[in-house]
Amino acid sequence: MAITIKDVALKAGVSVATVSRVVNQKDIHKVGQKTQQRIETILKELGYYPNTMARGLKTRKTYNIGVVFFWNDKPSLNDAYLASVLDGILGFVGEKQYSILMNTFSRNNQNNGVYTNFVNSGLVDGILAIAPPVESHLVQDLKQGTLPYVLINYQLNDKGACFVDCFNTQGIIDLVDHLASLGHKKIAFVSGDHEGSKNFMDRYNAYKYIMKKRGLAYRDDFVYFGNATEEAGMKGAEAFLKLKNQPTAIIGANDRMAIGAIKELRRKGLKVPDDMAVCGFDDFPSEFGLTTVHQPTYQMGYEAARMLWNQIEKKPLEYCHRFFPTKLVVRETCGFYLKKTKEKDKKR
Repeated sequence: MAITIKDVALKAGVSVATVSRVVNQKDIHKVGQKTQQRIETILKELGYYPNTMARGLKTRKTYNIGVVFFWNDKPSLNDAYLASVLDGILGFVGEKQYSILMNTFSRNNQNNGVYTNFVNSGLVDGILAIAPPVESHLVQDLKQGTLPYVLINYQLNDKGACFVDCFNTQGIIDLVDHLASLGHKKIAFVSGDHEGSKNFMDRYNAYKYIMKKRGLAYRDDFVYFGNATEEAGMKGAEAFLKLKNQPTAIIGANDRMAIGAIKELRRKGLKVPDDMAVCGFDDFPSEFGLTTVHQPTYQMGYEAARMLWNQIEKKPLEYCHRFFPTKLVVRETCGFYLKKTKEKDKKR
């Protein structure tokens, strides 16, 4: 027989209403801390699980949050960026006893109806959209609908549209300035689809701006656009190596493209960073000692879920737009430590 709230209340020596507050995390301030801890212990001992269907009938909520992400070639969860954002989302929704329903869409999808159907399905109480395409019909459907939503790694010039993002522009400026400080003037750039992705659009524009601003060699043939994969990084590096006047450093607009560039350079017999420096953007674990830009993807996912939950629960929002700072992470592939070693050797 299933354990009920009454069973928990009887063992804890409190009212059903008090147990309900702890289970539903509602009006929890009315429950003393010791009482709350005792109830939570008993809940675990008895193996109580809330009946979300019954709770939903009473509150008219599904207790589901829709999480939408977009793919280029094929759907895949084998992506460090996506995994980290999802970890953050799950970290928050788990605290609030919500579940997530995931849906994936092709970035090339032209069937606007699939977005509308999902938004109006009644299966979720709100939607988190992870890095939607620049001209996404999903975003338009969300803006026109009544369902709460938060966009992740996407910005809108709209006071009513909630989003979280990082300072992509500053991250790229920091990378270019760092490479320039090491003596690099010819810096190439491998990007994802800058017309379809807000992230890559911002990073490419920042690269183009800061190269010209610093009087460095911005050239069209120093830019390669691909599909944000290792393969794109490999093809970009291959294209740069065919130039008569080659770059001395490559920036990948994400870590995967930077790693692809490193693999191609090594395949051609070049050493990184001795022959060419390489940097990325994201800061996910790798074996390459990659100099990169850290963006706090876990915190972004967690904060987006918190903002959405506040909307669903009709709680006041501290803010609707949240930007997270990036941080330059210097490792081996930029040549910083190689330069330091050479400087020490000269002094000996």
